[in-house]
Amino acid sequence: DTWPNVGVGRINLDGSRGSCTSCHTRHRFSVMEARKPGACGQCHLGPDHPQIEIYMESKHGDIYTAHGDTYNWNAAPGTWSPGVDYRAPTCAACHMSGAGSVLTSHDVTERLAWESQAPLTVRPEDFKPFPAKTNWKTEREKMREICMQCHGKSWTDGHFVKMDKVMVEYNDVYFKPAKKMLDDLYEKGLLDKTKFFDEELEIEYYELWHHEGRRARFGAAMMAPDYAWWHGFYECKKRYNSFMEEARELIEDNEKAYIAKDFPNATGNTAKPPEVAPIAR
Repeated sequence: DTWPNVGVGRINLDGSRGSCTSCHTRHRFSVMEARKPGACGQCHLGPDHPQIEIYMESKHGDIYTAHGDTYNWNAAPGTWSPGVDYRAPTCAACHMSGAGSVLTSHDVTERLAWESQAPLTVRPEDFKPFPAKTNWKTEREKMREICMQCHGKSWTDGHFVKMDKVMVEYNDVYFKPAKKMLDDLYEKGLLDKTKFFDEELEIEYYELWHHEGRRARFGAAMMAPDYAWWHGFYECKKRYNSFMEEARELIEDNEKAYIAKDFPNATGNTAKPPEVAPIAR
């Protein structure tokens, strides 16, 4: 079930993991290709993880659009330097390339202080499906140094304060109350746990965190205000309100939710094959 595919984390036939050609395409194996945002945008796009759209909206993306043809994309690995080879960073510059005392890494989960794609935003070492081996404070300092290759300390610190507040607000104002309401509905027997996605409120809950909630958090982290607000928290508010209103109606009327009898592909086995069991990073 894991072969063939072009995913960066695929399981190969010999049991090894990963696909270099996800970013460095076949035959050329070009570092230039992997440094450009389009390499990441092959996967990181769309309603649930629109990082490429967010990046292109940000000032970083704007400068890349205007001046990217002047960047030195072919600098030797480990030497690609902000202010020398490029004016504004790409995805790889912030998350993978080395700068200052921060070493180059192919582990894109480094330099992260939050798991912002998760339903409840948590620190990376507390992310149960794939816990980090490092402390979030250590990774925050790595990213801080990357930022300060171009930005001053006060600007960088201010950005992290703002981003942290966004993560906490999403958790406390939207996700936790919605999750509590979902659990109450299951406990009261008003929603059926047999399948997921075959009841409207299950879809509403899922898209609250998986679509709008992610866009709000990603937009704040990557400095794209349209995604943080209009595609993010504004849509969160609407989704949250409709979810809570319908949930309260079910409770007040003691009425079970309608179950879609023929909802497609809602009965698959979600157990992961042992070959793809997570390895702590």
